[in-house]
Amino acid sequence: MEPAAAGMARRFLEEHWCDACSSASLDRARLLVSELVSNAVRYGGAPVTLAVDCVGAEGVLVAVSDGSRDFPILRRVQARAEGGRGVHLVDSLSAEWGVEFDPRPDGRQDGATPAVAPGKTVWCRLTV
Repeated sequence: MEPAAAGMARRFLEEHWCDACSSASLDRARLLVSELVSNAVRYGGAPVTLAVDCVGAEGVLVAVSDGSRDFPILRRVQARAEGGRGVHLVDSLSAEWGVEFDPRPDGRQDGATPAVAPGKTVWCRLTV
C-alpha cells in the first residue's frame, strides 16, 4: 500500500503543480510528498490526505494529514541506517515546515457524532 500511495501522491502533485514554479522545485516536492505520504501511511493511519497550494512568490505549500496525533521526530541516524531520515529531508529541503493538530480532541465536528479521527497535518513550503 505504501509504494502505491506515494506514487498516487506524486501524480496528484504533478497534476496540481503551479506553472509559475520551477521544475527544480517540483523535483524537491516529489521527494518530500513521497516521504510525507509514506510516513502518514506507515505511522499515522487513515484518513491520509494531500493538499498542494501555490502561494505565489512564497512558493508552494504541501500538506499531508493523517489520523495520528504523534509529532514527527527529527532523529539522528547512523550513516548505515536504512530509515529514519524523513523529517530530516523535510527540514533540509523545504523553506519551512510545521505540524498542526486537529483542534477537536474528540474528533467531533460541530457537536455531531465523531466523523473523522482527530489527527495532524504536516506541512512544508518550498520556494519557487
